[in-house]
Amino acid sequence: MLAAALLAAAAPAVVAAEGFAVIYNNTRNDGGFNESAVAGLARFKSEFAIDVRENITRTEQESARSLNNFARQGIRNILLIGYVNETAVAQAAKAFPDVRFTLIDGVVDLPNVRSVLFREEEVGYLMGIAAALASRTGTVGFIGGMPIPPIQRFACGYRLGAAAAQPPARVVAAYLGDTPDVFRDRALAEREAERMLRDGADVLFAAAGFAGTGALGAAAAAGRLGIGVDVNQNGLHPGRVLTSAIKRVDVAVYGSFRDAAAGAWSGGIRRLGLADDGVDWARDANNEALIRDIAPRMSDAARALAAGRLDLTPACP
Repeated sequence: MLAAALLAAAAPAVVAAEGFAVIYNNTRNDGGFNESAVAGLARFKSEFAIDVRENITRTEQESARSLNNFARQGIRNILLIGYVNETAVAQAAKAFPDVRFTLIDGVVDLPNVRSVLFREEEVGYLMGIAAALASRTGTVGFIGGMPIPPIQRFACGYRLGAAAAQPPARVVAAYLGDTPDVFRDRALAEREAERMLRDGADVLFAAAGFAGTGALGAAAAAGRLGIGVDVNQNGLHPGRVLTSAIKRVDVAVYGSFRDAAAGAWSGGIRRLGLADDGVDWARDANNEALIRDIAPRMSDAARALAAGRLDLTPACP
C-alpha cells in the first residue's frame, strides 16, 4: 500500500490527464469477471485519485465504436475484458498506435496492447485434487462453457489434479456449446449437470461463467457438490459448494492502470498464476467443514506450483 501511495504521489499530472477508460461487456455487475474488474478499478481510483471513464457494450461492434470514441476523445489508457474483444482491440490498436490498450483474457499481438492471461491450469489442478478427494463415487464432472483456451486450461488442470489425487478420480467432461451465448445460459448448464449427476458424478466443476450457477444449483438440489469459478461462489449454496476457482481480474486491472499511471506500462503477453496472486482458491465459513481435511493437500500443491516445482505448462499450454 505504501509503495502504491508513493507511486501515486509521483505520478505525473500529464499521465492522469491522458485519461483512463474501461469497457465492460453486457453488464458491470455480473457476479463474476466484471465485478472483479470493478473491484480492481476501485482500488486504483482510491490509491491514485485518477478518474476513470466507463462504458457498457453488448456486441463486438459496440465495443469497437466505444474504443474508437474513447481514443478520439484523447483517452490514452483503455481496458477491455474477454476474448470476444480481440478483433475490436486489434483494429483500434492499429488505428491509434499512441493509445495503450489492455485486453484481459484475450490476446492481441501488437506493441501497444497488453494481453493479460491467467494460469487457469494451476487453479484447475487444485480443483481436481479437491474434487477427487471429496468424491464418494470416484467420478467427478467438468462443465465448460466453450472450448476456448482459458476453459480448456481449466479442464486440463482439473484432469491432472484429479489423476494426481490419492485416490484418483475419473473425470467426465462436456462443453455447453460453441458461441459466447452459452456462458449466460443457466438452464443449459443445469440440464448438463443433471445428466452428469445421473451418470454418477458427485462433484461438478462448472467453468461456464454465469451459466455455471445453474450447474451449482443442480448439484446442491441433488445433495452433491459443486465447484464455483471466476469469483468466490461458495456462498451461493453454503455447504454444497466445495470451493471456487478464482481468477483475479481485479489484480490484472489494478496492475495495468497502476503501471500506466507510474509511466511503467508496457505491451506484450502476461500470464498471472499462483505466484502472482493471479489465481486462487476460495475458503471461508461457507465451505470450512467441507474443505478442512482436503485443504492441506491443496495448499501443498499450490506451494509447489507457485515455486515452479510443479509445472503444468507442457501438458496444458
